[in-house]
Amino acid sequence: MSRSRQNARRNVAPLRAGRGYLRALGFGLALVAIGLAVLWAGRRSGSPPWPHRDGKAWRVRPEKPFLDDERAVFAQYGGSDSCRECHQDQYDLWKNSHHRLAERPVQPALDRVAFDPARSFRHGTQTTEVRWTNGVAEVAALGLSGKSETHAVARVIGHAPLRQFLVPFPGGRWQTLEATCDPRSNEWFNVYGNEDRRPGEWGHWTGRGMNWNHMCAGCHNTRVRKDYDEASDAYHTAMAELTVGCEACHGPLRAHNEWQRQFGKSGRKDPTLSKWPRARVVDYCGFCHARRGDLTGDFKPGDGFLDHMRLTIADASETYYADGQVREENYEYAAFLGSRMHYRGVYCMDCHNPHSAKTILPGNWLCLRCHNGTYTNAPLIEPVSHSHHKVFGYDTNGVLVNTDLMAYKPRENKETGGECVNCHMPQTVYMQRHWRHDHGFTIPDPLLTKQAGIPNACNRCHQDKDADWALKYCEEWYGPKMDRPSRHRTQVIAAARRGEAAARSGLLGLLATNEIPYW
Repeated sequence: MSRSRQNARRNVAPLRAGRGYLRALGFGLALVAIGLAVLWAGRRSGSPPWPHRDGKAWRVRPEKPFLDDERAVFAQYGGSDSCRECHQDQYDLWKNSHHRLAERPVQPALDRVAFDPARSFRHGTQTTEVRWTNGVAEVAALGLSGKSETHAVARVIGHAPLRQFLVPFPGGRWQTLEATCDPRSNEWFNVYGNEDRRPGEWGHWTGRGMNWNHMCAGCHNTRVRKDYDEASDAYHTAMAELTVGCEACHGPLRAHNEWQRQFGKSGRKDPTLSKWPRARVVDYCGFCHARRGDLTGDFKPGDGFLDHMRLTIADASETYYADGQVREENYEYAAFLGSRMHYRGVYCMDCHNPHSAKTILPGNWLCLRCHNGTYTNAPLIEPVSHSHHKVFGYDTNGVLVNTDLMAYKPRENKETGGECVNCHMPQTVYMQRHWRHDHGFTIPDPLLTKQAGIPNACNRCHQDKDADWALKYCEEWYGPKMDRPSRHRTQVIAAARRGEAAARSGLLGLLATNEIPYW
């Protein structure tokens, strides 16, 4: 992008002959100034001013540890059970949530049925066996020896629609088995299908790609410290609380507990609590619900996401489609940042209960909380005329005839084309069984399917039809509305991905005119 800007400036005004010399001189003086500053700082602190040789690596001796001592950090946490006394209703919603069940020890009442009776299943050229032996869950799978090895399962991550299992390994490691159970059908499968991963590969269950300490722990628990020791290639991972507890979202609360016990009935304002802006709420959801690189290893609620993370976004790669739809496994956060919903001020808790994590209303009623003509930032949507499909609760003329929320049972609906989420939050299956809604709130556009191979919701459902068929109806129903800014933006990005020189001016135009900061 910076190169394009430089080229654009060259086209506007030729460089003067001496400008390059002045820039070089200024750059050189800046380097000298930086070097002198480092030397002065080093002498002032008494530490070596230059990197020193330590084995084969060059390092700078830090003034103090980068992270605060974890014992002092964890001492600030009270644990989820400490919230129950005053927040029983919220606790009850949380205790049965997927957050509460994000990680836990093996429990016979929940897990024995998956292992007893013993069974085996085949994936690729391999066979994995599961069994319950003397009260212990066991999995026999291809291990580092190149032969079938039996491992005792100690912990479970996830709840539904799939559960994965952890086994302890040397060096403080926990490894995530590929063998996975669907609790709805009590069926075992390999989370990678028939890829037939082998020992020694990064992505085999014994490899670093399936290492819990590095890949899983931070999002399945509360305030995790990986504590990797490079010299011994070992982990000493610790956490404030096993699973995603109250303080994973609210931050450490021991001081709050103590203040409430002493002054809770005084009517005074609790000084231990901080109120965060809405954007920071989205950030702490994003910590787990994003594809990102963790740069600091110590994110906590209230922190800015980008102060700690390197976010994977829609760019020149194929990680996302050019319109922002998820393609690879990207979770929800980045797609949501690129949506008009987020740009207009919607945040996670507008749709999700913060303690159960479930949506606060079923079906289209959730969307129609805002798209009912009473919010200036949300256009009025009449579901039947807008979708041109049958909609639960409405007759064919668009008249609401059924307001019984308990009567809405989505799995029993035979016609689902009128569901808002099926068009604007299409689902993609990951990990063989996990269907996830795209949170980019994109608009189906069969023209982009034809031009750039981008999926559209029409043909996701009507798989017996082609994009021309879907485009015909879109143009008939919506006319000029289909030629919207998001279509133009996608066409420009798709052209840039193809390496077309003409895309440069379009990209520069998007930088100047696109109103959504993500893009």
